[in-house]
Amino acid sequence: MSVPDPSRTTAGTRTARTPGGRRLDVTTLLAVLLPLLAVAVALVVRTDGGAERTGAAAEEVPLTRASVVCPGGGSDVLVTSTSGADGTVQVRAGDEDRDVEVGPGRVAEVDLGERPAVVTGEGDLAPGLVAGRFSSPLASFDCRAPVFDQWFTGVGAGARHQSVLQLVNPDEGRAVVDVEVLGAEGEVDAPGLRGIAVPGGQTRALPLAEVLPRRDELALHVTVVRGRVAASVRDTVRDLGRGRSGDDGLASQSAPAATNLLLGVPSGTGPRSLVLANTAESEGRASISFVTGRSTFAPAGLEAVELPPRSTVVVPLTQPLAQAATDGEAGRPVGLQVESTVPATAALSGFVRGDLATAVPVDPLAGSGTAVLPAGDKTLVLGGSGSPGVVTVTARDADGRQLAEERVEVAAGRAPSIELPGAARLVTVAAARTTVQAVVLVVGDGGATVVRVREPVTTGLVPDVRVGLP
Repeated sequence: MSVPDPSRTTAGTRTARTPGGRRLDVTTLLAVLLPLLAVAVALVVRTDGGAERTGAAAEEVPLTRASVVCPGGGSDVLVTSTSGADGTVQVRAGDEDRDVEVGPGRVAEVDLGERPAVVTGEGDLAPGLVAGRFSSPLASFDCRAPVFDQWFTGVGAGARHQSVLQLVNPDEGRAVVDVEVLGAEGEVDAPGLRGIAVPGGQTRALPLAEVLPRRDELALHVTVVRGRVAASVRDTVRDLGRGRSGDDGLASQSAPAATNLLLGVPSGTGPRSLVLANTAESEGRASISFVTGRSTFAPAGLEAVELPPRSTVVVPLTQPLAQAATDGEAGRPVGLQVESTVPATAALSGFVRGDLATAVPVDPLAGSGTAVLPAGDKTLVLGGSGSPGVVTVTARDADGRQLAEERVEVAAGRAPSIELPGAARLVTVAAARTTVQAVVLVVGDGGATVVRVREPVTTGLVPDVRVGLP
């Protein structure tokens, strides 16, 4: 009688015997070893045929869908498109959706009360979508596409100076925002401004006097860590001693810089103050110059400003600006240039005819920029040119009729001003052979405001995604 071979199964498949006497199936062994072998081969053999894998830049492609967000608090929303196409864009405020007809050079007006609004264009109307929002007395509120990182300087959280941070989520998914705060004595502990959740399609309004009551001027660094959010600040100043009061939208600055140019200084004798924020860990110094249509000069008696690390500093400018305006030799200042030894942000605020007006640095135009405008007397101010060049300025009314076109020579160190027609509701600034920064100072019976001229967003970025090694 034969004895069965213990190394075989009844199906005739050989098994391996371990030193402890336990049997290990060959199929199980291969299931463990083959994946490990595949990983080892992948680490040795390049998936791209031998070429070294390097990171590739994201591809720039035309937009097929774009959104511009207008914060709440203003009146009508003005909408236009610079794409050159006719069609319909959608304007959403809360649960209400409206279809708005737009066309080349035309400005559509939409009454939505004071609710935040999301303007969305698709197809040919996605590139170059532009919107604006204003209120009376004169105030402008930035309507722009969501950005992930920005600074607001000269923010208030006290009884006299109050600011409201507004976060609008234009998408369906939840978004999360972190806010870093700098004050007169350094970084401010603000746990209530970290990890702010904004549900999809909703708005969070944060009155800083309630969230973080303080008397000093602040700077906010707003960073979106999840989703998309359009952040804005509404500024309110109540000068209790003299009865002045005013509101304005405080625009953001893209990033700290060693050179900051602020255009749109209104004439008049009202209070003026500059707020600087040193965003670096080291101490710095800043020098302030006045910019006119003919030159840039350092005003007499205005000393360099010490900038403590991670702090804000207030520089009173009422007297220096008033003195410079009466000298007449270089012309009236229409801008400020701040040169600092550390990266800094800046904002100018003041009262004009009893109303608050603010100015911040605006990104330079490398090509063409557009802005919609409210009613009032309008002056376009151009500055920050790195080299001599020519700027073409075109003004149109709400129906798209051209009211004026002018070619302006620009150069470094000066900021020419161009009066725009009173009926202008749309201005286009096209720079050639240079870059330029542009704002429109609007003055009316109710006060003044500064409107930023920006390049419309026409393209998006698609990341380089390929199968390869981690």
